[in-house]
Amino acid sequence: MFLLRNEDKKTKYFIMGIISCFLIFSLIIIFRWGNSTLLGSLETFDNDDVKYIRSAWTLVDKGVLTYEDTVTPTVFIMPGLTYVLAGFTWIFGKMNGIIAFRVFQVLLQCGSLYLLFLIARKIFNSKIAIIACIIDALYFVETYVTSLVLMECLFKFLFLLLIYLSIYALNEKKTKFYIAAGFVWAISCLFRPPIAIYPLVILIFWIKNKYEVKDMIKYATIVFMIFCIVMSPWWIRNYKEFSTFIPFTKASGNPFLQGTFPNYDDSDGFGVPYETGSDYIDNDAKQVKMGLERLKIYGTKEPLKYFLWYTVGKTIKLWESPFYWNGVKGMAISAIWHYMILVTGALGIGLYFRKRENKMAGFVLSIIVVLNISYLPYFTFSRYAYPLMPLVMIFSANFFYRILQRWRENNGERFYNTDC
Repeated sequence: MFLLRNEDKKTKYFIMGIISCFLIFSLIIIFRWGNSTLLGSLETFDNDDVKYIRSAWTLVDKGVLTYEDTVTPTVFIMPGLTYVLAGFTWIFGKMNGIIAFRVFQVLLQCGSLYLLFLIARKIFNSKIAIIACIIDALYFVETYVTSLVLMECLFKFLFLLLIYLSIYALNEKKTKFYIAAGFVWAISCLFRPPIAIYPLVILIFWIKNKYEVKDMIKYATIVFMIFCIVMSPWWIRNYKEFSTFIPFTKASGNPFLQGTFPNYDDSDGFGVPYETGSDYIDNDAKQVKMGLERLKIYGTKEPLKYFLWYTVGKTIKLWESPFYWNGVKGMAISAIWHYMILVTGALGIGLYFRKRENKMAGFVLSIIVVLNISYLPYFTFSRYAYPLMPLVMIFSANFFYRILQRWRENNGERFYNTDC
């Protein structure tokens, strides 16, 4: 399942060579750049990354999960990243823990490259999988995120692992794969709540492929129980701290409110009375209320404008640029590579619809579509599309493989397809 036992030596050397080159280059980058890639300051703690670092330090020192300060318990964030950072802080110390975490992220990115190969091989073949890995390794964003202290590397690794386990669960129809996928899915929710919608993709696949109802109920029950087991410590903690059931966070109000402004242009004001809550939980509820009021007023006045904004406009915002948050060298080149992936990925998807070679390619495509839709009610930007890019790369690789195959055929050469 995770081995290259059935691959020829050439394929093994290719994939190991790609991963090794990526590993070396990424390690050079993180040690050369150091803390220069921090988005905020370790003195003022004025951005997400440094707030997560402070949160981890506070958790180690005081045993309290905080975010905005070092005193108040928080439900503004999910606990996943803070607990991972706290582990590195506890083992290596505060500053060395940051370095160790970045090295850990490089290793995770190498693991993600390998998972990308396995997924693409399972869907198409080993040659397409190698092409996908080359595309991914040359996508500089993948190296850049290893230097950040955010959850992108962790979540993407879990996300790709979840997809790979899901493919096996759907193909083999064995309980052990659903159990494994259930644990990975639940753990992923501790980092990025929108992944909670993932079972919808599984349900769509079940219905489309006419799974028996008894099997759907059995597997859904198993996964739901696993989800409750993994999430219950978080639910219990939230109830103890805030006396209410909070399944994930209380942080969706602001991105929801921001998302009600077409093109994120609020120069004309809010258009509704701005209310501030007594605390950030109350503030979150009031921001949701303001967002709904804005949609009720302006969505009624300009329905077409808002429909296009909430479908086409936000989708463009989600995919229009590579994930960068500060001035990084090579941005222009990475942007060109980014658009190349999107264009060739779309063409590769078109080729899939023409041939329909593997139903699992449709499953992967449905993941992209469902998660894209899940982000549309909120403020969308390239950070949220980042974990989906490897999936687009698989279809991009499919396009390049078909072009190369046709070119070789036109030149009188046979290009054997190694399906797995």
